[in-house]
Amino acid sequence: MAERVNQRIMLTKRLLSDAMVNMLKETSIHKISIRDLCERAGLNRSTFYRYYSSQFDLLQEMEDDMIRCLLEILQGETDGVQCLCRVCQYLEEHLEMARLLINNNVDPSFPERLFSLPLVQQSVFRSQEPRLSDTERDYVSCLVINGSFAVIRQWLNKDTREPPELIASLISRAVLSPMV
Repeated sequence: MAERVNQRIMLTKRLLSDAMVNMLKETSIHKISIRDLCERAGLNRSTFYRYYSSQFDLLQEMEDDMIRCLLEILQGETDGVQCLCRVCQYLEEHLEMARLLINNNVDPSFPERLFSLPLVQQSVFRSQEPRLSDTERDYVSCLVINGSFAVIRQWLNKDTREPPELIASLISRAVLSPMV
């Protein structure tokens, strides 16, 4: 019986997520009402509120799912460049969702969560370790995270994209080169 309930919950959340994706293609999340979202999903509002308090909570769960998938993919990876390459490959393989989450992002912590993967941070600071104070390290981290996010966003929004390996290499060269 528990499996049936879990499948029902998963189906409900999938319907809401799919409706959100379709609506985000048409409009900003700020213009999406719960009523319209539920109508598109074929569910009533009480069902929506059983799982989420707002459309932003649903978007947050979609972001969390992407981060969780990336962490699974990167498990056991020890090379910083390969880590970035796998992130880029995943984003390209899930292009529609990646574009929607990155372009419709209202969560200022999402870029940080996406690019603060421990392996990336270790790789960046290993090359900078002796030269950076804690304060400088915070600023460099901000630059790396937001700069990488901007490059990824521009790359994902292109109709004709360069291979993921090239973008990963570009980011890693910019990030991993020692600072003066």
